[in-house]
Amino acid sequence: MKNYLKLSLAAIAIWLPLSSAQAEDAKARLMFSDQSQEDVIVLSYKTGILTYKLTPQDLNIARVRAPRLESIYFIQPKIFIEAMSLYNGRKYAEAKVKFEECEKMFKAMDTAPNNYSSLAGFYKMECSRRMFDFSALSQEMEKYLKTGLTRETHLQQLEVNAFWEAVRLKDWDRLDRLAQAWKKRKVTGAQRAQISYCHGLALDNLSKEDPNQIPKALIAYNSVMSADFTASVELVVNAASNALALYDRDEGVKQAIRFWKTEDENPNSVGYLRLMEAHALVKLYKQAGFDKVLPLKATHTKFQKYAPSNDGITAAPKPKAKEAPAEKPKAKKPAAKKPGAKKPGAKNPAAKKKPNS
Repeated sequence: MKNYLKLSLAAIAIWLPLSSAQAEDAKARLMFSDQSQEDVIVLSYKTGILTYKLTPQDLNIARVRAPRLESIYFIQPKIFIEAMSLYNGRKYAEAKVKFEECEKMFKAMDTAPNNYSSLAGFYKMECSRRMFDFSALSQEMEKYLKTGLTRETHLQQLEVNAFWEAVRLKDWDRLDRLAQAWKKRKVTGAQRAQISYCHGLALDNLSKEDPNQIPKALIAYNSVMSADFTASVELVVNAASNALALYDRDEGVKQAIRFWKTEDENPNSVGYLRLMEAHALVKLYKQAGFDKVLPLKATHTKFQKYAPSNDGITAAPKPKAKEAPAEKPKAKKPAAKKPGAKKPGAKNPAAKKKPNS
């Protein structure tokens, strides 16, 4: 009996810290119609009715709804802050576990505006997307309740996820049409990068039967890098890798490589120009440090050696300024004449002979 009691106490001692670490209060600030406000702990939010108490130990439970309740501002819970830190550090697998815990922890208020169950669920899907786990993203989208989302960028991202569903299904024709339909829609840089990447994938695959799609695919992949060069790193490195694969199988590029530095080389050919594009892309990729994120294949790094003739050549030194010509000696000015001085060779009128009388 004594041993059993010790075991039970030990189990309780182990269980208590774990459960307290998992359970976190949903702290919020309530704004009322009479301009007053109150810091509370939210217990639930269902059909517009908010249930809360003032302190963790409080036994009195209150309920409020609109119009008396004007707005709710949820305080970021610790678990969500930890999850976002992992997410921003691109540790998506670890972040997803935290987001899933947070989503379950605050499930009782998942219909309240900007609640952290809905936000955690949203970023859980973002982790799946950024890890290119489209099967998981598809399943999570089916179950997701978007009622708690209010930000336009979040709601629009749910629409953009239709592109990833088309990628999962490999429906390239539909994806091409979808990208055309979204061409003029106002979206964030990150969302434009996603659309361009998915469109690039569609055109890339369509180009296997129609080579005329290759230039369009290259433009789409290039748009990924120009739309969101630093934030969407996982898209940028994959877009660059896919673009280099297109250059590698391009017949014009192959010909430009065969004729490199020979009398048949044509710097004005399409193949030569694309070879220069491939060289510039590899150079940029390495300068940006993307090689540490996703190392390039040997078939892609080969483009480094096909540098244009002026690549890496320093500018010619500027010619030295010409020295000013030596100043000629100034001619001496004649001395100023004194008043009454005779001019050389001038006759004196007084010296004229008198006429004979």
